[in-house]
Amino acid sequence: MKTISKAVIPAAGKGTRMRPLTNYLTKPMLPLGKKPVLQHIIEELKEAGINKIAVVVRSDDQKMIEYFEDDTAVQLIFDDSLSGPGGAILKTESFVKNEEFVVVFADAPLEGSGRSRYLNDLISLKSKEGVMGALAIYPIGKEEASSRGVVKFEANRSTDDKTVRLTDIIEKPSVIPEDPWATACRYVLDNKIFDILKRTTPDKNNELQLTPAIRKMIQNEDIVLGYPLPDGISRHDTGNFEGYFEAFRAFT
Repeated sequence: MKTISKAVIPAAGKGTRMRPLTNYLTKPMLPLGKKPVLQHIIEELKEAGINKIAVVVRSDDQKMIEYFEDDTAVQLIFDDSLSGPGGAILKTESFVKNEEFVVVFADAPLEGSGRSRYLNDLISLKSKEGVMGALAIYPIGKEEASSRGVVKFEANRSTDDKTVRLTDIIEKPSVIPEDPWATACRYVLDNKIFDILKRTTPDKNNELQLTPAIRKMIQNEDIVLGYPLPDGISRHDTGNFEGYFEAFRAFT
C-alpha cells in the first residue's frame, strides 16, 4: 500500500464573511479554544502521519508566518492572487510533485477523538486500484445545501462497507436534493487533479473551485469514493459567524 505523506491547506482567502474580525486576524488564525483554527487542522494531519504540509497563505499574513515559522512540518507557499481554493492548490504542484496528497480546507476543523483514525481510513481508500479520489462526506440540512459542495452517490449494497461511489458533485447547487450530503472538506486526490484544475473555468467571482474539477473526474468515469463521517466526529464551519461561535463552544 502506498503511503501518503503530503497535505495541502488553502488558506489565502480574504475571509470577507467574517469581517470585521478578519480585518485583524485572517480566518485560519482566529482562536478556537486555546489555539488557532489552523493549528487544530495541522495537528489532525500530523496525528494521521502526514508530516509534509503546505499551507497556501497571503504574503502579508504576518501572524500566520510568525506562528508557523518554527514548525518543520509546515511549508508556507505564498499566493496573493485571490484565485480561490483551486488556484491555491495549483500553487502547490511543485511541492506535491507526482504524488497523491490530502487537501483540507482551513475553515473546516473536525471535532472528535477518532478524527486522525478516520483520516487514515480515508487515505487507505485512495490506495485501492483505480481510485482517483476519496472524499469525506456527511449529511447536511437542506438549508445548508446552497452553500456547500453537495455530492450524489450510489449506495454500496454491502451492509459492512459504508463507502459509496460518487456519481456527481455540485458546488452550491440551485436544485436541492431531498436528503443532501456534502463534502467535509477532506479530499485525498490523485496528482491528475492538477491537469484538470488547469482546464477548469473559474466561477463568476473569478475564483477557481476544487468541486468542478472533481466533477470532471467523475464525468470522465474515474472512480471517486465518498466515506461518511462516523458517529462521534463532527465537521465545523468556521467560515461564518454562526458556525464559528458553535465551533468555539465545542472546542473550549
